[in-house]
Amino acid sequence: MSRLPIPERVAILKDNEGWFGRAPEEFQDAVLGRCAWVTCPAGQPIYRATDSHVNFCGIVDGAVEIYSRFGAGDNPLLHILHEGAWIGYGTVVGRSAPRVTALARVETLMAAIPDRVLRSLLAKRPEWWEAIASGIMEYGDTAISAYADSLLDDHERRCASVLLRITGLNPPRRSRPGRTDVPVTQEELATMAHVSRTTLAQVLRTFEARGLVERGYRTLRVADAPGLRALATGW
Repeated sequence: MSRLPIPERVAILKDNEGWFGRAPEEFQDAVLGRCAWVTCPAGQPIYRATDSHVNFCGIVDGAVEIYSRFGAGDNPLLHILHEGAWIGYGTVVGRSAPRVTALARVETLMAAIPDRVLRSLLAKRPEWWEAIASGIMEYGDTAISAYADSLLDDHERRCASVLLRITGLNPPRRSRPGRTDVPVTQEELATMAHVSRTTLAQVLRTFEARGLVERGYRTLRVADAPGLRALATGW
């Protein structure tokens, strides 16, 4: 993973359809020029909600799991992020503890810039705060979409919506949308979709029979994203 050439790493972040890909090229270059390339082993915390300072990180390859700082009890997995997504807004903007805990789901390569370095850059070019604000809005959109998923009455539609979201196939999509797999267990997906494991198994069998998904060991692959999206939206 870490052998990816630097130009390819940069392209993965700059070509994303999300906020960073739409940001001014001068801003992109300024941020990436101050980043270090960091590889996190699977299971390693990138940062915890109790940390006071964190790096602002763009995911180049791999996957990052997100847990809420407001979670109680088991604090289940909320979301999985893929290449092109950024994390670490909280300490940059609020100068406070992060809003979430982020862990490397698999070995994950990231571009990392310390929050103080990014704030210094933004102090010199305050107009670039607009790009960060777009990122925060995007972050909020993901949270709202996750909540909207949970309100769907039909469990097949709800499972389809959650699967599209955590696979990175809903806008803003992952930088390489041809990658349609997600490292997730059926137990985790059942929790996120608010269904029992028995119900989820039935749903996935139906999805497989229709050619929508393929199951693997601790992973799922979306085989027909348009078909799954049509089901999720009720078309």
